[in-house]
Amino acid sequence: MNELKLNVFLNLTNSGIEDVLRTVVFPSDIKITFCDMFDDAFGYCLLLTESVDEASAFKSAGGSKARLYSVYIGDSKSCENRCDSLDDIWPVSENANITKTRFKKIVGNIKAVHDAWFFKNLYFTALDSIPSLCWCKDLEGRHYNVNQHFSQTVRKSKEECEGKDHYQIWNVDPAEHASGDLICVDSEDLVLTELRTIRLEENLETQDGRVKLMTYKSPVFNEFGEVIGTVGVANDITALSNVKHENSLLVESVPFPVIVCDSNWKTVMMNGTMRRLLNLSGPVDKFDYQTWKKYFLTPVSEPSINEERHYVNQIFAAVDNRVPFKFQLNEQDIRDVFDNLTGYIVIPRKLGPNGEMLGVPEA
Repeated sequence: MNELKLNVFLNLTNSGIEDVLRTVVFPSDIKITFCDMFDDAFGYCLLLTESVDEASAFKSAGGSKARLYSVYIGDSKSCENRCDSLDDIWPVSENANITKTRFKKIVGNIKAVHDAWFFKNLYFTALDSIPSLCWCKDLEGRHYNVNQHFSQTVRKSKEECEGKDHYQIWNVDPAEHASGDLICVDSEDLVLTELRTIRLEENLETQDGRVKLMTYKSPVFNEFGEVIGTVGVANDITALSNVKHENSLLVESVPFPVIVCDSNWKTVMMNGTMRRLLNLSGPVDKFDYQTWKKYFLTPVSEPSINEERHYVNQIFAAVDNRVPFKFQLNEQDIRDVFDNLTGYIVIPRKLGPNGEMLGVPEA
């Protein structure tokens, strides 16, 4: 995929140089083709000629379809004022091993140019294909580049974003940012201080309204291990956050106790009715449902399992203010669109002496 195809043109009276060059072996990602002088120059091309004029003219003739390099073979004194228009100057006669080395070096330089273009193009192509906001910043917080989605979100071209800081791109007043909860540029300082990837939720005011982002920021290092900037990727989780908020409101509005656990039975949500039942005032994630079920409830019936609807019903005895009563405990699987288990909804319903459902009094 990243192969360098180099066409080599030779206009020399000394055929010995061509014989030497043809013996040079290159890695598999470099393909050398020796061409006749009347062939068209396209792609990466290298001319070795004994004419300074020809070398200069060839070098300047490149266009969108060709990248041209030229080597003058002759006395360096004859081109002292034209060195800038040449890629190298070789003597007419020298040791074959030195000629091979010269050839390897100039081909290596061309390969480096090719690789730089290839990987830069690969980088921007990959970046623009990501449906998230992506950016790179220097140590001063100026954007080195942004991807297409970022550009479309801020409604500014990539060129308009380059060299600008957060406030300039998003049209944010620094004073307003300091007093509000808009997206935090200070998180870059944390990345540069701790030199690690951080994840955080940030609110952002866009021209299309306010959004919530899940943002990942990482430090960037140079080849000597020095930090030179940061990269960031942000995903819009506004819709997901709204769903979570709506689910929370739904659970809270249910007039009977509800507990929501993850797939490992860790409590992630609990409504007020359940809190009052447990007389719980601390964080819900500190409540261990399985421990509560094991030590504070005693099963008085066999579990009733509905495999088709993925739930289990069972009656337990408990003590409320030293007065015995019973619970009907319903544990319902939460499954995603691929039928993978992602959590549980637990509904404990108080039963009266005759097995009737009882409500939980308001606090």
